[in-house]
Amino acid sequence: MTLPENLLNAINGTLHVNAPALPSCALVFDSPHSGLTLPDGFKPSVDAAMVRQASDTYVDELFAAAPDIGAPLLVAEFPRSYLDVNRAVDDVDVSMIAGEWPHPVRPSAATHRGMGLAWKYAWGDVLMHDTPISVAEMEHRIAAFWHPYHDRLRALLDHTFDTYGRVYHVNCHSMPEFGHKLSPDPAGTRRADFVIGDGDGTTCDPAFVDCICNAAESLGYSVKRNDPFKGANLIRDYSDPARGRNSVQIELNRALYMNEVTRERSSGFAALTRDLTSLIKTMREFVETA
Repeated sequence: MTLPENLLNAINGTLHVNAPALPSCALVFDSPHSGLTLPDGFKPSVDAAMVRQASDTYVDELFAAAPDIGAPLLVAEFPRSYLDVNRAVDDVDVSMIAGEWPHPVRPSAATHRGMGLAWKYAWGDVLMHDTPISVAEMEHRIAAFWHPYHDRLRALLDHTFDTYGRVYHVNCHSMPEFGHKLSPDPAGTRRADFVIGDGDGTTCDPAFVDCICNAAESLGYSVKRNDPFKGANLIRDYSDPARGRNSVQIELNRALYMNEVTRERSSGFAALTRDLTSLIKTMREFVETA
């Protein structure tokens, strides 16, 4: 089955969908943090390289095999530090806003570290903006970026669920090799090659999580579950495993495929891409028989 055209339409500067090259299956992939395009009117107090420091650079390319096995890949085009769609819409740091924020707020632990809906810090303790942003600016970011991304992801998941009676959502990310000042784990902590998050067993069929972990380990990678990343709103808000709605987060250690200082691909990029292609094929085999 092919996806309806309205689910594949790009929104320039906001998102695009890499369409399945084969008849679709019960898988949907998304890469919410690999965007590098700075939106028009965005005026941070740091340079573009610093804005992009937090981006999951190349993750959309690493998972590019998803459409080849029949799964759409939704990709955000803007930097996560500008507007993080993996946060709740009310996860706002009001200290960043000029004047009174007229909407409900529910800041998370990430917000208190400076990584809320819009990031307070570009990286470390370097402020993203040297003056507060306006209410209108924050409302624009939510309307033009957060809502379209969530609306499209929800539509892709709903269409897949309606078609197959189940859906397996794979939320794709990367992480610095070591914990740092903004992260939930202590600075300097060496991370596993893969961190698989399922909200401590609440967002996904454990058999699918086992499938991913076992396949990654069989390819020679070190794997941890939910440590230090359990998954955030994009898997929590759209999952209900008891009803066949499954979401899992995959974090890839950037040391596997890039130089974190220069942001260039390393010699490991091709090997990781090949292994992820194998992993994605294993996922399709699982959902075809589940």
